[in-house]
Amino acid sequence: MNTIEMTQMHQNPNRHVVVPRPTTGRLRVRPTLRGRGFVVGIVDAAGPDTNGFAPRDRVAWRDTGAELEDLLLMDQDDVLGVPSWISDDQVVSYLGAGLIARALVREAHDQTTGRARPFGRGDDVRIVSTDPLVQEMTAAWAKSLGARVVDQGAALAIHDEPKARRSVMGSHGRLAQAAVEVFQAIRAGVFDGVRGVSRSDVRTAA
Repeated sequence: MNTIEMTQMHQNPNRHVVVPRPTTGRLRVRPTLRGRGFVVGIVDAAGPDTNGFAPRDRVAWRDTGAELEDLLLMDQDDVLGVPSWISDDQVVSYLGAGLIARALVREAHDQTTGRARPFGRGDDVRIVSTDPLVQEMTAAWAKSLGARVVDQGAALAIHDEPKARRSVMGSHGRLAQAAVEVFQAIRAGVFDGVRGVSRSDVRTAA
């Protein structure tokens, strides 16, 4: 089983960091949880012309691995809105691998012709990935669309390749739409069989 590391952010009462109000198109955010390549936080203040964001909104962004201060200034194009019906734990559990899985289910290839084509309900699909979490989540998504996931003998194969992963790094608008579809899949229970992070896995930030 994969080792899962999640960090719950706590404000340090002994450290006082002054962060200015955000300027045009920027947000001041307070990180709350990080894990599996993403950070979740709460908007503390929104600068002018920050479309769609307001104080107390929840947002997520890619984790660069850098140390997180109690408050951060970020461009609005670097964050994704998080709906109220998704928990922080679900975001760090499923968003990163879910974005890849969403791209992969659109990249099924016919084993005979080598061409990409969509699979239909009842099709046998083989999923090839060296990342166990991505493989598990892609299989869950494919099954939710009616496919039968098999280990061999399938006419269609989904390969976890760099080209498909690069599509996850598209424009902010495309990424935001992809995130919405991942959140909807979470809400629909597509990944209920995939182990998420739990509070027993939490490591408190220093």
